[in-house]
Amino acid sequence: MEVAKDAGCLLSYDPNLRLPLWPSPEEARKQILSIWDKADLIKVSDVELEFLTGSDKIDDESALSLWHPNLKLLLVTLGENGSRYYTK
Repeated sequence: MEVAKDAGCLLSYDPNLRLPLWPSPEEARKQILSIWDKADLIKVSDVELEFLTGSDKIDDESALSLWHPNLKLLLVTLGENGSRYYTK
């Protein structure tokens, strides 16, 4: 990731949360968020948004709580209800 970032590449990130593959939900959240600030484009599902924010609300406030200064696009997919996107 560092080499790509240093070369000026845009980095996209989709955590693709699969809790059974992690030792614990806390470890999953910690590891997902450990590289969050390196991404320029992030795609999360509504379920991942709830998991990462600890909120049961799928709204702008919850989504924007995950925003970081270097992020260019945050995409939240909502299953059959479409998606929302947030930009700088």
